Amino acid sequence: MPDRRPGAPLRVLVVMPSAISGRDVDWVLRLVAATDRLEPTVHTLGTAGRRNGSAAGVLSDVLRLRAELRARDPDVVLANGSAAGAAVLPAATLTGHRVVRVDHGSGSPGPRWLSRRASAVVSTSPADVSTAEGPSLLSRPGSDDVSAAELREAAHRLAGVLAEAAGRPGAGIDPTQAPPMSVVVPVWREGALVDDLVDALLPQLRPEDELVMVDDGSPDDTAERAERAAAHHPQVRALRQEKNSGAAAARNAGVAVARHAHLAFTDAGCHWGDGWLDGMRTPFAESPSPDLVAGAYRVSRRSVLEAASAVGCYPDVAEVRRSGPLTTAWSVLFGRRFDPTRPAGRSISVTRRALDAVGGWPEDVRAHEDLDLSRSIAERGLRCVLTTDADLVWDQAGVRGTLRMYVRYGRGDAEATDRQALVRDVARAVAYLVGGLGLAVGGPRVRAVLVLGAAGYLWVPLARARREERPFATAALVPPVIVLKDLAKVWGVLEVVRGRVGGRSRAHS
Repeated sequence: MPDRRPGAPLRVLVVMPSAISGRDVDWVLRLVAATDRLEPTVHTLGTAGRRNGSAAGVLSDVLRLRAELRARDPDVVLANGSAAGAAVLPAATLTGHRVVRVDHGSGSPGPRWLSRRASAVVSTSPADVSTAEGPSLLSRPGSDDVSAAELREAAHRLAGVLAEAAGRPGAGIDPTQAPPMSVVVPVWREGALVDDLVDALLPQLRPEDELVMVDDGSPDDTAERAERAAAHHPQVRALRQEKNSGAAAARNAGVAVARHAHLAFTDAGCHWGDGWLDGMRTPFAESPSPDLVAGAYRVSRRSVLEAASAVGCYPDVAEVRRSGPLTTAWSVLFGRRFDPTRPAGRSISVTRRALDAVGGWPEDVRAHEDLDLSRSIAERGLRCVLTTDADLVWDQAGVRGTLRMYVRYGRGDAEATDRQALVRDVARAVAYLVGGLGLAVGGPRVRAVLVLGAAGYLWVPLARARREERPFATAALVPPVIVLKDLAKVWGVLEVVRGRVGGRSRAHS
């Protein structure tokens, strides 16, 4: 298994065209060898790297690459040039690996923005570097008189592009080189969890870090426990809100007293891997540095029901690292993917600059305040990245708690006017209404279409269920779990719509 600890080097497979040498090829090899952030392996193509390669030769290259990818399982693939890209893309599609393609000279950059950034690093033409998307790194990249410092900086930048593509920004960077962090945790009626929270996060703090717990007007002993922990540990600070004002207000109160320019946020009731905080901090040591880091989290699987909920209702960390085009399309269409512009507040880190730019956490939104914050940051053109190196497990809240949570999410979608989420909520409502009517009064063809539609909606969660400890029992529970989740979100949206309609009716009466 590749090393996924924060700071562990990035495993990269560099695919080179065959029988070609020159400044372009040498420059790419110099870059990947010039930084200890990367663990490179070079794969040279056969006939696909030649201009007149036969179809059989191209197919042979694709099959060889597929075998190499499965055997080495790199974090990311660097395709050096168009010929390498033509062979890598079909092979990586079969294995689900991430690809960054670079182009040289006057060739057009790759189709993705990360590929354009990589092309800006390795291009041998100053004109290409100045026009390609992303920062211009060297005035004469690839030339013989590049200094050692320039080479290291370019290699660092290229490693950053590859790490971001792999979902591991900051990979290969010593966490001690990353900035100090203020960890802010809102707590409400969670006194029993305060000690566990401190015990888990305190060992992850570096000498200059701090942990700020903000009690949000709890009626129990939560505030007293937090204050007791602060009295015993100099790096722990405790604040007390006089009344319950919501998680956003509690986080803003913590930000107001926090000492550092980089802040991590999480929630009680989580289980943090030993490297969670380092995973949230190392991306800020990249150049250029991001403004928001979203942590890809896992959910608890303490029962078969929780396993069914995990595979049916939440994104899958494994699919950030390996995902075929169909699974990716399904995740995007139905909102079951990790998106750095739509993170969860249980695992997120932000710069103070970004928080100031959007006015802090939105206190007028009691649900989905994390999505509203990140959306505002992204809309201002600030950089948001996703990391899978910050391991965290969030405990699900049982059937009733989960349903209440999704009702709140539905209300949050409507209150925040989240168009993307609202479109999905309305589409689900229409689909269940039409589906119910079709099954009740439709003919065989209508029912066959509905069954195929349901199969398309469920096939990825059912495929995920195969990896669970009890795959058949998990798969059997997936459909009812998803139906209940969808209806709960729709109910939350309808509550807001009904309240607004009722308010308008009273205003006109």
